[in-house]
Amino acid sequence: MTRTALQRVLPAVVSLAILVWLGAGVDPGALMQALSWRVAGWMVPALLVYGAVSLWIEAMSLTRPLEAGPDAISKWTAARIKCASYLLGIVHYALGVAALSVLLQRRAGLPLGRAVSIVILISSVDLLIVLCMAGIGTVWMQSGGPAIHAGVLLLALAGFFGGLALLRTPASLGPLDRIRSLAVFEGMRTVPAARLADVFALRIAFAVCFVSVCGVAFAAFEVRAPLVQIVAGVLIVALVAALPIAVAGLGTSQAAFIYLFSDYAAQETLLAMSLILSAGMLTLRALMGAVFAREFTREALRETRGAPA
Repeated sequence: MTRTALQRVLPAVVSLAILVWLGAGVDPGALMQALSWRVAGWMVPALLVYGAVSLWIEAMSLTRPLEAGPDAISKWTAARIKCASYLLGIVHYALGVAALSVLLQRRAGLPLGRAVSIVILISSVDLLIVLCMAGIGTVWMQSGGPAIHAGVLLLALAGFFGGLALLRTPASLGPLDRIRSLAVFEGMRTVPAARLADVFALRIAFAVCFVSVCGVAFAAFEVRAPLVQIVAGVLIVALVAALPIAVAGLGTSQAAFIYLFSDYAAQETLLAMSLILSAGMLTLRALMGAVFAREFTREALRETRGAPA
């Protein structure tokens, strides 16, 4: 009971502590001055377009691995269950993953292990793409020591595609066959190569969509940073925000954002920008879940409430 309470409270404490620490180092007047109706005029339409396009990509990503099979679901259903997972993912990333897996299992009639494997497949592709795009950007920007970054990038690529090849090979792996046969790897083992390539293309489009809405924020706040720096920086911030040590990445993402872009704007401007991006994304996802997927959200919450954190 104490451990569960700590797991729930600690991220909020981390978020609050970092935000208070960042706030103590800025001028409140300058922070408020960075916010304007001009910023809202840029960000509100950008977030609405991002919400529509990214949800379509999410729906395609969920349905493509299951197409032309008995477990296929409609894109509308996929979009709605993804919206439901957004609401729970705001509370905790793992809860959002669990909710999406449970809802995919129920709506597609899948075994839970296969549903989890599809969600893990998409998440793994996301992680690889973000690492690659951020890594390539970092290599591009560095004048010294790029081989280290390139080596890490090549290691990530070799690890993912090497593991994928081992999972999909018909040859026996001896004692490793038991690990390969686990249900959580079923998606990586069985999704046809053409559909797997489609998932990669869709997730690249999703990453580009995310970078684009962040790029609009740079324009709205009149922060002039090189495009490569923006791409690499916002994806690194996204990786930091995904760490399950803060509530929806609040605090940790602001600290990373200020650190990475400190050469291009005042700390007050960067803090205001990162807060607007975080608040905008969270509000957008909460509204999408509330409007499109209320019944799915209740179902997911009921099914995952007893799951271990």
